[in-house]
Formats: sequence, C-alpha cells, structure tokens
Amino acid sequence: MASRRKIRRKKTPTKGKGLFIALVLLISLGFGISIGAGAFIISDTPNVSSYGDWQSTETTRIFNSEGELIHRLFRENREYVTLDQIPLALQQAVLAMEDSRFLQHSGVDYRGLIRALLVDIREGGYAQGASTITMQLARNVFLTQEKFMYRKIQEMFLAHQFERLYTKEEILEFYLNEIFMGHSAYGVQTAAHQYFGKDVWDLNLGEIAMMVGIIQAPNRHSPYFNMDQARFRQQVVLNRMLELDLISQEEAQLAAEESIELAGLGKAQEDFAPYFIRYVRDELLKMFGPQVVYGGGLQVYTTLDTRIQESAELTVKSLIDENTLPTVQRDQMTADTQQPQLAIITIDPQTGHIKAMVGGRGEDQWNRAIQSRRQPGSAFKPIIYAAALNEGLSPGSVVLDYPTLDFSDHTVTSDDDQPKPWPRNFNDVYRGWVTLRSAMNHSINVAAVKTLSEIGVNSALNMARDLGISSLVPEDRNLGLALGGLTRGITPMEMAQAFGSFANRGIRTEPIAILRVKDNRGNILYEANPTREIAISEEVAYLMNDMLQSVIQDGTGWRADLDRPTAGKTGTTNDYTDAWFVGYTPDLVTAVWVGEDSPRPMKYFPQTDDEGNVVINPQTGEPNYSTTLHSWIAAELWGRYMRAVVEPMPVTHFPSKPRDIIEVSIDPFTGKLPGNYSPKEISELFIRGTEPEEKENLHQPIKEVEIDTETGLLATSDCPPENVQTRRYQKDSGIQVGDDGSPIHKFDSSTGVPLTDEEGNYIFEKKPDQSCWAHGTSREEEEEQDDEPTDRLWDRIWGTEDDD
Repeated sequence: MASRRKIRRKKTPTKGKGLFIALVLLISLGFGISIGAGAFIISDTPNVSSYGDWQSTETTRIFNSEGELIHRLFRENREYVTLDQIPLALQQAVLAMEDSRFLQHSGVDYRGLIRALLVDIREGGYAQGASTITMQLARNVFLTQEKFMYRKIQEMFLAHQFERLYTKEEILEFYLNEIFMGHSAYGVQTAAHQYFGKDVWDLNLGEIAMMVGIIQAPNRHSPYFNMDQARFRQQVVLNRMLELDLISQEEAQLAAEESIELAGLGKAQEDFAPYFIRYVRDELLKMFGPQVVYGGGLQVYTTLDTRIQESAELTVKSLIDENTLPTVQRDQMTADTQQPQLAIITIDPQTGHIKAMVGGRGEDQWNRAIQSRRQPGSAFKPIIYAAALNEGLSPGSVVLDYPTLDFSDHTVTSDDDQPKPWPRNFNDVYRGWVTLRSAMNHSINVAAVKTLSEIGVNSALNMARDLGISSLVPEDRNLGLALGGLTRGITPMEMAQAFGSFANRGIRTEPIAILRVKDNRGNILYEANPTREIAISEEVAYLMNDMLQSVIQDGTGWRADLDRPTAGKTGTTNDYTDAWFVGYTPDLVTAVWVGEDSPRPMKYFPQTDDEGNVVINPQTGEPNYSTTLHSWIAAELWGRYMRAVVEPMPVTHFPSKPRDIIEVSIDPFTGKLPGNYSPKEISELFIRGTEPEEKENLHQPIKEVEIDTETGLLATSDCPPENVQTRRYQKDSGIQVGDDGSPIHKFDSSTGVPLTDEEGNYIFEKKPDQSCWAHGTSREEEEEQDDEPTDRLWDRIWGTEDDD
C-alpha cells in the first residue's frame, strides 16, 4: 500500500494582523472622536452670522449745558469711530505689532500658529500666542480670555466666520474700537482722550506708538503707572514699524524724542455732580432701558451749569470745614451716618432747566433734592398768601396778630385743663394789627392761620396743586397747612418749582435735566418739551415777587440779600427738625433744605460748666446747646452760594408792573385809606378793584394824661414823680392808645388772648375816671368823661357806623 503524504496548509501569522486592525480602529476612533469633539465645540460656539450688524457696546456720554463732557455711563467705556477717522500710522502700528500678516491670512495664521506651538513646547506651557487680529476680535466679542484649547478652537472657527462675513477694513475697524486700552478705556478713541486728552485723529506718531505699546499689557505699560516702561514699549513699536519700512529712521527718532503730555486721569466718575448724574441716569433708564443706556453710545445733553454746580459744592464744603454746618455721626439706619444732611437745587424759572443739584453731603445714593419729602414749615406760607391774593385780598389787608382760642380743632389744654391758644408765634411775640406784607416779612404764625381761615383751606390746597405740589393728601385739609404741616411733606424740587412760578409771571414750568438724547449716529431720540401752565395771574405773581422781596429787605431773610433784586422765604419746623430757604432772582430759583434724615431737633454740643457737667436751662429743663440750627443756616447757605453764582452775571429785574397793579397810600393798622388822624401811612400795591375806598376812623384826637403806675389811677400832685407816667387816650372814647395811635386791647392774663364782650367785640384799656388816693386825699375827677362804648368804637373802626 502506497504511502500518502499529508498536505498541510501553512498557518498565517495572526499577531501582526491584529495589531494592524487595532491600529486602524484606534485611528478611526480617534478621528471620529476628533470629528465629534470638533463638531461639539463648533456647535457650542456663537454664530457670527446671527450677530448681524456690528453691535459693539458704546459708552453713553453725558454733557453739560455748554456741550462739555461731564460723565460716561458704560459697561465698557467706548466711543466708536470709523476707520477713516483713525490715522493710517496707528493702523499700521497696530498691524505691525499684533498681526503683520493680517492682509495675507484668512483669519488664522497657520505659519504663526506653528511657530507659537514650537515655542510653547520648548517653554513647557503657553509662552507665546498666535492669535491674529481677527482671532483677538472673536475672543473679545464672544469668548473669555482664558487660554484653553477648547477656547482656542472656538476662536479659530469664529475668526474664519468673521473673515467670511466682513472685509479686512471692517474687521480692523471693529478691532480698533473693541480693544481694551487700560484703566476704563475701550477702543482707540476713548484711549486717546484718556491718555492724551485729544481725539484719535489728532495724535502724533510718538503718542500713537506709546498707545499701541500699551495694548500688550495695558495696566503694566500704562504711562500713568510707569512712564519708563511706557517709553520702552513706545520704542519697541517704532523699531518694529521701522523694520517693516512703515516709517523712516528720521521719523522714528523724532517720534521717540517728542515730549509726552498726559491728560491726567481726572476726577473719579462719581466725584462731580453725583446726585445730578444719578438723576439723569435714572431718567434715561426709564426712557431707554439698561441695554441702551449702558451700551448704546447715547449722547445726552443736560441742563447742568458746571460753574453753578461747582459753586454749590464748594459752598457746602466751606460751611462744613468751618463747622458752621456741624457734623455728627448717627448710628441709626439712615442713608448716611453723617448728619445733619442738606439739599440744594437751582432751576431756571423760565425754562425749567435744572442748573445745579446737591442731594446730600456724603456718598450715599439718597437724593434729598428730589426724594426727601420734608415738612416745609413757614416756607409754605407764600403759597397761603398767594391763595389769599387770588381770593381778592391784598398785601395791605390786615389781620389781628394776637393769640386766639378760635380754632377749636387745634386747641390743646394745659396741665390745669385750661385751653391753650393755637397757634403761637415764635418767642410768643405778637404785633397787633398787621398787614399781610408785614405778616410775611416776620413769618407770623397767627396771621397765616387767620388768613387761611378767612379764605378757606380748599383755596390754599388748589393753589398748592397749581404751583406743582404733588404730595397733598385729604388729611392736609386743615388749618395746620398755613404753618407747613403737611402729612407727606414736600421735596426741595417742588418748592423750587412753586417759587419759580412767582418769578416767571405766574407760569409754572416743569423742571427738566435732559435737553435731548441722540443715538450713536447722531439721530435725535428725545427732545425735551417741558410742560408750561399758568398757575396764577400775572398780577398775583407781581405782588408775590414784591412781598417776598420785602422778606429779604425787611424781614427774616436778610442773610440771603444779594444786593440785587432777590426774593425768598425762610422756613423752620417745630423743634428745629427742618430748616429751609427758598429764594430766587429773576434768573434763578434755588431751594435749600437742612435737616437730619431721621427727623430730630438740630441742637448740637450741650454746654458744660467748669466741672464738665451739662448746663440745664431752668426754664425748659433741657440742656443749653452751643449750636441750634433753624432757618438761619439755610439762609446763610443760600446767600453764600447764590452770591458766588450771580457775581459774574449782569443785574436783572423782575417783570415790570402789570397795568392793573396800582399803588395806594393806606393806614397800616386798618388797611383803609388814611383818615384825618392817622399817625402813619404807607404806600401799598393792589390789583385794581381791590384797593380800599373808605377812610379809616380808628385813630381819633388824642389827649395825654398822667397816670400813677402804682394804682393805675389819674395822677395827682401828691403822687411820687417816679410813679407818674404819661399815657395817651382818645379824647372822645377814653380808650387808651399806643405810641402808634392804635387802641390797646385788654387780655386774658392766663392765655394772653384779647378779651371780648358777649357780642364778640374787643374790649380795650380805658382812661381811669378816678384820681389816685394812695398818696393824698381822694377826689373824683373834676371833668366827667364821656366814655364811648367799646362796641360803638368797633362799629366806627370798620365802617358800620355812619360818619357824622
């Protein structure tokens, strides 16, 4: 049997084949992962095309009334300029330093990328970047500044997108407006102003080189921080431009030798007119919203007068520094721990333009000029008198200034349950019959309340609303209104607006701070058109101007005298918690308020004796204080401030007298035409038709009689000379009169209220009908006195009894 050879198949090696397959799978997997990772990163990258037209955030600029820049509002402080406004030398310098192959690549410079990668490998980390200008733009607009591969891939992708959508010129323009330039500046225009105080198109080559040198590390290379380092970087830029034949050797040398004058960083953003700026900002936010206000590049033209604002701030500082306005620290929860606080607002009464605003003395956000509603006290009285004039009274109308119990709603009782008069005058000083002008001059409480009672509370409330007072509530419908007792109080801005109506022929003009707003292309978005309404007649306004000028010349407002036509009114509230002065010239009205944020008496620094014990006033039981603030501090602040304001201004006068204003001589005690025996007459103004037509007969022939002051009887030859006093009496009635010829009232000894008979007629002091018996023989008066009844005198004074 033949043997058969077994044929065997040669085995194929399996180890090498497995490695090959694994390698293929690994590469495929890696490639797939890379593709997937790249796709994920790209999907997570912002879409440049959805960005639309270029929307770089721009700084909103706020200008004063002269068109001078006073503030910027921004997330990033930027003022956009077009490429044709940027010097070619600056464009070339930036390209030379940041991306010399900008015109050759398509967003990513791969040659530079490889070079940077090799440097990074050699250094063992990120040592050199390879970001083109387009990549930097993409990072600045859409990404963070962190150096991660994830972000780098996004940056490269976005750069390609930018290059597809925009031209090289557009990308360079975007970049030069987007780049951070140190401190708060974004973009080359803002940087040019920040460093050199000029527009970018006015920069010379030396300034351009220094500014471009800053880009690499703005804070480290800032000439404000290190001029030597800034000079070094300037030379680096000039050398690079010279290397690329962009400038000549001579140009480089001249640029390096040019002197550099820095503009200075100036005041911090919030230093100048901070309360006004925040007021304007809040108004802008209401109109346009935060996105546009902080990034829309608005141009906001305001009413602020820088000179007037500086005068206000300097006046406040001087009063604080010299301790005329004291400083105490309060622990309670107030807007600012420094107290007392203050507010100043100045407005042009014709236009409503707010010229200056100080909302406090600290750095808090509470603007007391527009947000604090405080009790106006006597500063509200002009509104009462304006209503009285509107109702037909005149500056010459008279009111009896004595304590009264007539106003039962306000009458309170003392400890012994006896009624106490209301209101009371300051220091309990009363003047008898006074005109409304005199009542205003001396800020007489009783006269104001009696006047309000005569015309009716509703008349005064309507007048207040017409003058722009918006805080009135139903609870204000009471006689306390005459003393400024408002439920919700009133702001300094509203007080200035109300008084401005007097200066502006009775026309109330809405206060405004913003004149117009333009967008970043110069289109007008808003133009002010303040409301103007006739609040009072021209005649009433004229009389109010005249009366309030008297307050300055003859009354409580003397500290505010400017040696030119000036009108105004003081105001102090109960317990000295609020102090006001509201005054005006024909051109400007200013309201000043002083007080503590949490109302409390402005009494400071208790006096002490030699042993350090607090000195107690025996009459009040309270400490004696070294400083007590009331309306004098407001008038002092107003006067100092306004004297500085008007000093360079020409003297102007209030509107001329309207045709229906006439001047008439009157008796100041009755408001009537002078009679045959009037001891005094004054010239007073009236609206035609309200002037008096009857003569007064209050004053009668006078007889002087000697009285023994010990007994109150007719003096005799036996009375000691030191007891004898000459007194004056009307011949016919026997009623005692004062030096001014006016009858002297009898008063309730406990209340000080004038006595009346059962019919309500006043009772007067009369001449005694007996001679003094204490120093000699008693005898009856030789001549019988024909005493006229008091009620007949009253009828004769007010014309209810016919003249014989």
